[in-house]
Amino acid sequence: MIRTYPRSSPAESQPGLNPLDPARCVVRALDEADGGPGAAIVNVVGPLGVGKSRLLATLAYDFVDLDRTPAGGRGPLAIDGVDTDHRAAAAARFVDRTGHGRFVIAGRLPLATRPGWAHRPLVTVELGPWPPAGIRALAAALGVTGPAHAGLVVRLSGGIPLVTDSLCRAIRRDAEPEPPEGALADAAATEVLRRLGAESRGIPPEALPIVAAVDGADEDLLTALIGLRPKAFTRLRRLSVIRPDRHGLTVAEPYRTLFDLAYRWRHPVRRDELAARAAEHRHRQLARTADPPLRARLADQVLYLSGSRRARRDLYADERAEFSVRRAVDGDDEAIGRLMRLWGEHEGLAERQVERMRELWLSGADHGFHLAVDTDDHPVGMVNLTPLDPVGAPALEPLLQQHADTLLDLGGSVVGMMAVEPRAARAQAALVRHILTTGIAGGRLVVSTPWVPYQEMSARFGLRRVGDTRHDLYRCGRPSALYARTFTGRNLPAWLHRMRDPYAEGPGRAAELVRTALRDLRRRGRAAASGPQAPAVLLRGAVEALASSASAVDAEAGEILRLYYLSRAGGHDLLAHRLHLSRATYFRRLEYGIGKVAEAVGRALDPP
Repeated sequence: MIRTYPRSSPAESQPGLNPLDPARCVVRALDEADGGPGAAIVNVVGPLGVGKSRLLATLAYDFVDLDRTPAGGRGPLAIDGVDTDHRAAAAARFVDRTGHGRFVIAGRLPLATRPGWAHRPLVTVELGPWPPAGIRALAAALGVTGPAHAGLVVRLSGGIPLVTDSLCRAIRRDAEPEPPEGALADAAATEVLRRLGAESRGIPPEALPIVAAVDGADEDLLTALIGLRPKAFTRLRRLSVIRPDRHGLTVAEPYRTLFDLAYRWRHPVRRDELAARAAEHRHRQLARTADPPLRARLADQVLYLSGSRRARRDLYADERAEFSVRRAVDGDDEAIGRLMRLWGEHEGLAERQVERMRELWLSGADHGFHLAVDTDDHPVGMVNLTPLDPVGAPALEPLLQQHADTLLDLGGSVVGMMAVEPRAARAQAALVRHILTTGIAGGRLVVSTPWVPYQEMSARFGLRRVGDTRHDLYRCGRPSALYARTFTGRNLPAWLHRMRDPYAEGPGRAAELVRTALRDLRRRGRAAASGPQAPAVLLRGAVEALASSASAVDAEAGEILRLYYLSRAGGHDLLAHRLHLSRATYFRRLEYGIGKVAEAVGRALDPP
């Protein structure tokens, strides 16, 4: 049986410095696991750098070296660093050879997810990130006491002691009054990558930072960006800091933020080029997907990579993922009431009308309340997203009034309120992002609000003003304005195009110009496409150089471009067959090659 003990706050005794509470959990778990016919096994699980090794050292158990034959001891035996399938298999063999005894085995992922462990009885003790008070105390113990520096450590560390240690050492070493976040993140990211060494064998070192920098990637996108081989993607999928998402793989926080900030600091131009190419790739994918939730996630990524600066401020002010959004559940009544009152006070709404709307929303088949919560699951913001379903939604009539007949038949959701605690202002971005992705996935979004700033935001995101309500619903001296937009697979690319940053088009535009110029080389005699184009000799030279590259992936991509565009040796299907490539691999190499040629042409036309 697997049971999980929640982490106790390390701040209960000496904040951030006393691991006795987790130690008591381990001792209690050992007592619970003991008594069976076989070995008693406790699995200590937690993210990289959370303090598993330190906890085992505190317990003063005998450590087992799996590469040697250990000397048996009477007390519990500790096996640390079980972070790969290979180490997990070695630990299983050791336990089987011993046959009995008590073992504490630490790793970044639960043993139950490893081959050969699902059938074994064990008890799991989870170590989670430390609370902010604990991180501040640890930073003070490491010599970082200034409020600004300590606040920066708390924000970037994500509650991970290893990251805290790296950040504090970088702050003390550089002795800057206002250290750049990118430089600090780079120091911590370098240490994280070093610690991932055993897990990440066979994975190109740039893969993980690039997945973080572009907000997630599938195999096709990574192949287009860096020529990643299929086996490397499979290995990347197994990393403890990687999480699966609808659109591919993402990096777990706080590591994503660290890698992203570090990559922006180290490679600012390269990062912008990658963002533009990734946004182009996702645009093409959007045109092919019929899955609404995936379409919403891809649109969100395109906005993150290429959206206008104002849109990115509205959506991604919470870049460090301090807040998440979840549906309100039983037990959230107090939070709903508190945030409803905050909403009414902030927007100057009549208290009685606010209470009436709360009752109407809660009496519906779907109450529509979604909460923004911090890392301790404390609600700090709220939005109401009521489905546009005339059956079982009594709040819709006062929200839509005379426009109900026009808007109810088309589906989607209506935003009726949003409130955020002033101390957690960045949570608003998480809520707005949730609203938009919900609207895209549902196909339609309607906003009903008397609050002018939210009306202006609705207009910025391209929602059409339907009109005002006939009655002043909230007795605030202002009618509610209604905004609406329909999102479909057909109109989404055009909307994203209007939302993009005009200053972020350069690298992507270069790739498209190169694609057009190569096409014109293949179709001799065709008039040049509009816009500046690279000289033919430069294009030919870049393609030939790529085809003769020492990198097998680059050479393969270059050969495809040479055969298709320069030699005109056949169509895509014929060349894929000739090169013994699947169609998917062939087109991945083709896109990758065009990107590499665009980079080479860009360097030649605009040298440093």
